[in-house]
Amino acid sequence: MRTKLWVVRTLLIANPNSTTQSPRLFSRLIPTLREVEGLEMKAVFTHYAGHAKEICAGLSTDDYDVVIAVGGDGTVNEAINGLLGAVDQAKDPNAVPALAVIPTGSANVFVRALGFSAEPIRATEGLARSLSTGRIRTVELGTWNNEWFAVNAGFGIDADVIAGVDRVRSKGASATPFRYLQVAVKAWRRIHRNPPQIDISGTTKDGRHFEEHRLPLLIASNTNPWTFLGPLPVVTNPDNSFDQGLGLFGLRDISGFGGMAAMAHLLGFGHNKVMDAYVEPRTATVDDVAEVHIRCHEKRRFQVDGEYVDQMESVTLGAVPDALRVFAPDAESGDTTASRLRRLLSFLDPRD
Repeated sequence: MRTKLWVVRTLLIANPNSTTQSPRLFSRLIPTLREVEGLEMKAVFTHYAGHAKEICAGLSTDDYDVVIAVGGDGTVNEAINGLLGAVDQAKDPNAVPALAVIPTGSANVFVRALGFSAEPIRATEGLARSLSTGRIRTVELGTWNNEWFAVNAGFGIDADVIAGVDRVRSKGASATPFRYLQVAVKAWRRIHRNPPQIDISGTTKDGRHFEEHRLPLLIASNTNPWTFLGPLPVVTNPDNSFDQGLGLFGLRDISGFGGMAAMAHLLGFGHNKVMDAYVEPRTATVDDVAEVHIRCHEKRRFQVDGEYVDQMESVTLGAVPDALRVFAPDAESGDTTASRLRRLLSFLDPRD
């Protein structure tokens, strides 16, 4: 017998431009959600960048109990910023609808880091169980200047890759994991000709001060893994989580074989005592960061949650504990061996 639903009023926001979204997919997702006893759902589509933020702006628990974002990390970011508003006027997380996510983007870092499957149908099945039982947790969020981010932010090669994929998408190609890898290889080659010079200065939650200068690569993450290459997790700060401050990972030197080894290390290759000792002097890692000011010596591309923002010279990142209520998965909601194999085969397929 199914548990009586505590959630009644649900707003589903879907981004029709997400990588894997289609009418056929919706014909399977919506009936699964409708099986949740007592669910009353309104569905709306976004029509332009920033629309999800506008839809969520001003919503409270008087309007809906849950907002379901159907899309990628960019859609999740918009929903969060709409629900919580500006950082300096942040709302009580108990006063706004809880957030749930159905992944239809290319990376889907946020929902996968929570423990849901990367496959939309399996993730929806897990979400339906969570909706039925009111399985909710709170998560820490990152901030950049006066806005929020859920999974990552940064200058340098990650922003260059996202800008490159955006150019490819504007020409009609899909933003597949394989496409991201292709663009990343090209960006890695270009960055050696004119590497960024990134200075950082900040404090950890226990009050420790840190600083680094002229880093050619820096990644700030709010969770572990930092991102995914198809089915493969990319880990920068293994101890990071939604319950801690930000994790920072930087490279001090990207030149020569050592630079290539450090990047391979970042992607999960060569983790052994010998390689760790070789790569360690080239890396700068800080965990549980409360605040960090980042400055580039010239304007560089900046990205937030997998979306290109603009060319900027400086930004201040922070971390806010227990900032948002989200639906969490049960033990059966993650990926299976079969689903991981399907994602691997999809990743290896170079077609759009």
